[in-house]
Amino acid sequence: MNDKIETSLRRAAEQLPQPDFQAMADIPVQPLEVHDYVTRQEFLPPRRRFPLAAAALVICALVICAGLWAYFQFFQVYSVVDLRVNPAFAIELDRRDQVKSVNALSEDARPILEGRSYQGWDLETTVEALLDDLWAGGYLGDGAQVDVAVNSKSADHGRDLREEVDEIIAEKLEELSGGTALSPTDTGNAPVSTPPVSEAPASHAPTVSTAPSSGEMLTRDEIQAIVTDRLPGASFEEVKLDEDDGKMIYEVKFRDIAGAEYEADLDAFTGEILKWEKD
Repeated sequence: MNDKIETSLRRAAEQLPQPDFQAMADIPVQPLEVHDYVTRQEFLPPRRRFPLAAAALVICALVICAGLWAYFQFFQVYSVVDLRVNPAFAIELDRRDQVKSVNALSEDARPILEGRSYQGWDLETTVEALLDDLWAGGYLGDGAQVDVAVNSKSADHGRDLREEVDEIIAEKLEELSGGTALSPTDTGNAPVSTPPVSEAPASHAPTVSTAPSSGEMLTRDEIQAIVTDRLPGASFEEVKLDEDDGKMIYEVKFRDIAGAEYEADLDAFTGEILKWEKD
């Protein structure tokens, strides 16, 4: 009996369809969307890391912005002040009215600026230094005037700057002239052309002093007073009496307040300035 049952079961198993195991292996497994309460897992979205390239771009943009700000604040020319006396100068200023450079606008201004740098100076000190040089060179005197022109990126700032420069020049000329004010001439915002030179600067022409001629030879103190009247603050190195073609003259060597060397020849009797040279 048992043999018959076993034979029947074997035949039944042999008659079953044989499965294709490879096909069964290739069937994709569908993941469970919801687990039971024991194995349930919650998947958080992945964190998005800030790309390094984006960070580098932001840093570069900040550096560029800072560089542009520094350029417009400290390096770009914001205003230009022209001083015209024959010689003529252009003073370039940054946004804080600090001097970037002083340029010659005429040929006779180049020797005055030679070897000097005004970069980083404030406007008042620069204008006063230029006026000292002009006075020492004989370009300023009775009736002299300083033409002023101001150009600025801001019209309001240009007006304020022009008023400031006019005040500086007026005070300095009054100081140099010994109390007689010589007012600057305001030419507005537009630059003015350099007027033609019709005669040689005063530094190349003999200048007659105001010393009275009494027929007696002037003393060294009187000669120094004549020189100081023309160049305030002069310090003397040598005052020597000499004869030139039968004419008695004083040969004087001295320096201005900036340390520049000068030589001058004066008539020993009249005080007339026969020669005035800046080394």
